[in-house]
Formats: sequence, C-alpha cells, structure tokens
Amino acid sequence: MVDPVYQKTEAGQEEIRTRARRLDHKLRALLLIVNGERRKSELLAQVGGMGVGEESLDTLLSLGLVASQGEPGKPASRAAARPAGAPGTNLFAAYSTPGKGVDDVLADTAISQPAPLSDAEGYKQLYHFYTDVIGNHLGLRGYVLQVKVEKAGTVAELAELRDTLGSALQKAKGDITARAIIDQLDAMLAGLGGRAR
Repeated sequence: MVDPVYQKTEAGQEEIRTRARRLDHKLRALLLIVNGERRKSELLAQVGGMGVGEESLDTLLSLGLVASQGEPGKPASRAAARPAGAPGTNLFAAYSTPGKGVDDVLADTAISQPAPLSDAEGYKQLYHFYTDVIGNHLGLRGYVLQVKVEKAGTVAELAELRDTLGSALQKAKGDITARAIIDQLDAMLAGLGGRAR
C-alpha cells in the first residue's frame, strides 16, 4: 500500500494566508497540518476525530493546494530549505545519543555553521522549523499558531511568533522541552539577524 508524504503547494500556502477559496473548517484544518513530513495515514489519523476522511485529502489535491512529494508544484524540498549543520539541527538528538548532551550537540552545530542565508532561505528555514515544532509537539492544539505562521510573510513576522510558540510549548510539553526548542529558535534567529533572547 502506498502511503505518500504530502506538502502544501505555493497555492496551498497562499490559501492559508488569504482564505480566497473559503474552505470549510475541516478542509482548512487538514491543509494546515500538511507539512511535508507526515504520511497520508498520519494526516488522516490526526484529523479523523473531526470526521475528515480520504475524500478531503483528495479535494485538496484536486484544488492543487497539496501535492505528494515528487509531484510538480510543491515547494522546495526540506533538504534544500535547511542546509546540513544549519541552526535547525535537531537538538533532541542529544537525548537519544549516549554520551552526548545538548551542549555537545550545540557545539557540533556551531562548528559546522554554513555561510549566512539569504532572506528567502532564512524564511524557509524558520517556516519549516515552526511547522515541524507545531506538528510534532502541539498538533491540533497549535491550529491558531499554525495559521499565524502561514500568514507571516517575512523573517521578522515569524520572529514575532517566538514568545507565542514558547508559551504554547510550555503549556503542552513543560519547561525543559519548551526551553530546548526556544533556545534552538533563538540560535536560528541570531544567525538570521533576528531577535533572540
């Protein structure tokens, strides 16, 4: 059985910002959680309680708002959006790597920093960071925050969502996880000339 990974197309990202097609709340919720990492079965499982089924995903596909990986019209791949060793490096590897702590992972990341990113690359990196964190740690509880991320069109607008993300993570996952993720975000923002604490 094929279980493809779906990603928003540029039209899908524009729909989140503008609501031009006036999607019903179920289709919009499904569109919001499509992030280029979850397989079809995972997406449908997450919104199944809302009565969203495979036909909803088919509707988004037919409207050109999502595409399975490898299809034309999808945004740049995640590999291109986040260069190896970029500040988006997964700090949670520290928890699964024996003998390595967060400081070790941060040190490894600092050593391999790439050249400064352009505004477009920086935006993509931050966008993917936010959508990954919201999808993996907040799920549908992060719906409103995901809408704000989709509406943000610049690095500065994404940076303004830092505190909102931190508060949501603290409520959902506790201080340690929230602090680790926000520290990672701050490192990214500092590398982009954004606001860091």
